[in-house]
Amino acid sequence: MHLLAALICAFGFGTASASDDESTIDFDIEGYYRTRGYVFKDLFASPMSGPGAGRPAQTGRYMTQRLRLQPSFAFEKRAKLSMMADVMDDVVWGDNASLSSTALFASDPSNTGVDGQESETFKLKRAWLEFDIPVGKIRVGRQPSNWGLGLLANDGNGFDDLFGENHGGSTYDRFMFATRPVAVAQTILGKSDTNVPLFFVVGVDRIVEDSKDQYYGYNCTENPAGGGWVDGTHPDYDERCDLYDYEGNPGRDGVTDTVHDYTEERDASYRSDDWWADNQDDVKQIIYALIYKGEGVEIGGQSSDLSLGVYTVHRTQDETKSDVWILDAYGHLLWGSLLMEGEVLNIRGTSSAIALPGAFDPNSELANPLEKEVDIWGYVARLGYEQSSSSVIVETGYASGDENVIDDKFTGRPIHSDYNVGLLLYDEILSRVTAANYTDSVKGLWSKGGVYNSRYIYPHIKVRPSENIEFRAAYLLAWPDRPDGTNILCAEGDEVDGESLDCASNDASDSHLGSEWNVGVHHTFHQHVKVALEAAWAKTSDRIPLDRAGLNPSGEFFTLQARAAFEF
Repeated sequence: MHLLAALICAFGFGTASASDDESTIDFDIEGYYRTRGYVFKDLFASPMSGPGAGRPAQTGRYMTQRLRLQPSFAFEKRAKLSMMADVMDDVVWGDNASLSSTALFASDPSNTGVDGQESETFKLKRAWLEFDIPVGKIRVGRQPSNWGLGLLANDGNGFDDLFGENHGGSTYDRFMFATRPVAVAQTILGKSDTNVPLFFVVGVDRIVEDSKDQYYGYNCTENPAGGGWVDGTHPDYDERCDLYDYEGNPGRDGVTDTVHDYTEERDASYRSDDWWADNQDDVKQIIYALIYKGEGVEIGGQSSDLSLGVYTVHRTQDETKSDVWILDAYGHLLWGSLLMEGEVLNIRGTSSAIALPGAFDPNSELANPLEKEVDIWGYVARLGYEQSSSSVIVETGYASGDENVIDDKFTGRPIHSDYNVGLLLYDEILSRVTAANYTDSVKGLWSKGGVYNSRYIYPHIKVRPSENIEFRAAYLLAWPDRPDGTNILCAEGDEVDGESLDCASNDASDSHLGSEWNVGVHHTFHQHVKVALEAAWAKTSDRIPLDRAGLNPSGEFFTLQARAAFEF
């Protein structure tokens, strides 16, 4: 089911009624078990662990699995409690976390992920309640979030990608209200419901209550000349660093008594008993959505499906003086066999929360050197022909980059990682390069497999010779948006916003990032068993510094992947 349709269905309005003696609680369960195998040829430059022959012919292979359970309890069509739990979530086959000294006789595999870290065997990820009220529906709890094609909000459910798998998903602690404004207005005016498919949604999210970093926006240091604490006569004295008097009581005595950098890393051990009452570090988010979803709409004498919507997010955090607006528009038209679809988003505002190592300028003229102006763009557009037996779609997309994370502008963010475009260029190569360059301390800048700092074209076809089999093929070609010299290398003549890019060095000569071919066959056995075999070949350009992630320097990569799933 299309993501937007899933959102509307979740906000459907129950009309059923029953007498008390007919009232029952109905139980249902959905989900799937999925296992996927990966084989990579020539992915790495050389063995990265183990003995020298540990990865012969530079080939690697592994398998993962997941059991997803989504039980629900429904009272008629008026109230419903839903949950989602993952068991062995993307756990690697056969690993035992180095628990056996004699691996040949090992047993009892562990719950180890591809990152080498163990995860919980059973994890309840979501639980939420939804119920009808006279003017709409309330939904409250830890719940999935979907919008449009899934560039910004993507629940990561099911098998909805052309190639690849969903691994994460957008989840929020949210209170949400949905209504049909036209129907409510007609009821107030005493008119009959014309069933106009227009929906309005408003919600409040609680995202973070205790940040890993303490954000100061200023630093407190001792006298750089080595003369002890900075006193009130020193030009570097800052009264914000003078928290106690000479007796150790709260108050100032004209002498610095606190040391910290612009930010300070902390963990749960820093929490006092009343940490939950500190509202300064809370990230709050208010969402608004207006959605029109018409099915069988007459357009030019043709029965059509038309969906149009706007999704708006206002996110704030007092501690970092963050005030960000997100505007995301989506449209879908299926007119006969002609498909037109697209989503565009813009994230705009100011924030001091991007406190990455080296990602601020202490000499900035701004009062807070962490402060950045945020202006991020992304889009995907599709145009094509779609019928039950085949489809031909031309897709183009874009995720804005940031050529300099140190300056006072932040313009780069990947498209959601569960919006998969191909199997290699974004999902493996750029994902590994960004992780290697930014390390664990700045995971917020990893691409994680999403479309990153580039624009692309992605024509693809599907052919369905029978109801239960489908052949797929796609071609991907990508170009850099804002080369940063770190993850995407610069070339002579690169421009940003019409001006020459000032890079420390121009190490690249190619104009594009790389290209990729994808082919696959998907087959359904016995209605519930879904099998897929997918392959990809990619060739990257000298724009991508493969050596920094230990990848094959030739820039040629191949993968063969297979999935077997039982969906219920």
